[in-house]
Amino acid sequence: MKYLKITLLAAALLGLASCAKDAAQGSGMVTFTVNADYEIVDGTKSNVSEFTSLPSAADFDLSVADASSAVIWKGKLSEWEAGKLIPAGAYTVSASYGDIQVEGFDRPCFQGEADFAVVGNEVAQVSVDVVLANTVVKIACTDNFKNYYQDYRFEIVRNGNILATFAKDETRAAFVDGYKFTVQGTVTAQGKSQTFSKDYTGLKEATAYTILFDAGNVGSSSITVTFNDVVETIDLGDVELND
Repeated sequence: MKYLKITLLAAALLGLASCAKDAAQGSGMVTFTVNADYEIVDGTKSNVSEFTSLPSAADFDLSVADASSAVIWKGKLSEWEAGKLIPAGAYTVSASYGDIQVEGFDRPCFQGEADFAVVGNEVAQVSVDVVLANTVVKIACTDNFKNYYQDYRFEIVRNGNILATFAKDETRAAFVDGYKFTVQGTVTAQGKSQTFSKDYTGLKEATAYTILFDAGNVGSSSITVTFNDVVETIDLGDVELND
């Protein structure tokens, strides 16, 4: 009987080891959800919805890669088949909406990723947290500025490419990569147009900034620019004057 018990115990252990091996080497299933954080910093907390339409979960693109970084699946979240079998192992899923290199009005980009493991004969439930990857830039003008300059236009540019044009009285905000850009302006008063430019670098993602323009004293060729509570005066007499 002792021999029989030992044999049965050994067989049971072998069975458990076999099941564990099957689980480790088998296939499992995965369900994905996207958890989007639409909050941004705008002096106080605000929401991306104040500047553009929000994407639905089905609009997000997924990219699933294995431990060697090889992409095993790519497509819309809505196209993922929950019953799809995946070999057991370690994986990373990236979720995105928009393109950080495509900038301008109504061009938000959300990104996020999560690591997960697939176990044989089990279902992994994976949630991917995504946040706004670009910077929101608003341009505003005081009533004093609007009264003094009959016409004005601003452009956000980088490396000679125009990312967004703010025509007179434009109220929309632009979504840009905040690492570097230039604001170019053209203002017209008394039939004369003057141009200026100012560089900005290192702006944070998921943050909204307002660049506020004001006219200097009546008759002076200067404007003031307020950014992050810092006021700077730009002398238009030192820049190009177009007759």
